Amino acid sequence: MKSTINSNRVTQILSLILAISAAWTLSSCKNEGCGYADPCIEICQLLDDFEATETGTPGNWQTLAANASIQVQGSTKTLHLQDQSGASWAFNNVDFPGDLIQAGCELRYDVEYQAGASNGTTTSNSIHIYQGSSPAAATAKANFVLNSSSLIVSGAGVSNIIVPIELATGSALPSNAFGQWFLTGGSTISTPADIAAFNTLIQNINGVGFFVDNGSNPAEDWWYDNFCFQQCCR
Repeated sequence: MKSTINSNRVTQILSLILAISAAWTLSSCKNEGCGYADPCIEICQLLDDFEATETGTPGNWQTLAANASIQVQGSTKTLHLQDQSGASWAFNNVDFPGDLIQAGCELRYDVEYQAGASNGTTTSNSIHIYQGSSPAAATAKANFVLNSSSLIVSGAGVSNIIVPIELATGSALPSNAFGQWFLTGGSTISTPADIAAFNTLIQNINGVGFFVDNGSNPAEDWWYDNFCFQQCCR
């Protein structure tokens, strides 16, 4: 009898240790791929750093009026594309969750830009979300516009962009130190209808895209990498 009691006690202690260990794993977030060095209270989820994508292919990314050579390149595996004549887009209908609110409270990604001759050396272009088969055929769309202090600068190397992922309230769409969301076709001062439309969209997207035109000369080069949702914003 005593042996049975001791055995049960050991089993209980081991179960407690395993439960504590699992809780600690869930509560400590140290994903170096996301770039977060400090622990946080929830897990970061790295969405797409292209490490699993074969070099020389675009993975699930597509283009509209952009160079057909869009591809993951280099030993660091970044997505590279070049502008072409016409309104040029890069977009992805597969790798991002339909409900961004459930995915996290911030989206971080890396971007690098080379303007090419006669094009603007800075750009406010950031991510678009949409419903529809592509950004050009969207039935609803919103884009995050970078502010003047967070512009992407040609030749300046990699910029890390942080996009707020949250529901809109009041009379303005979500914003942070990097910029602000704008609803395509919406009012400058968001109406209740705009707020409702944005909140519906951000929870029901079909894809994400980037507009890569920034001048009349179709010579811009863009690189993207390290898409990551942060689930414990501070």
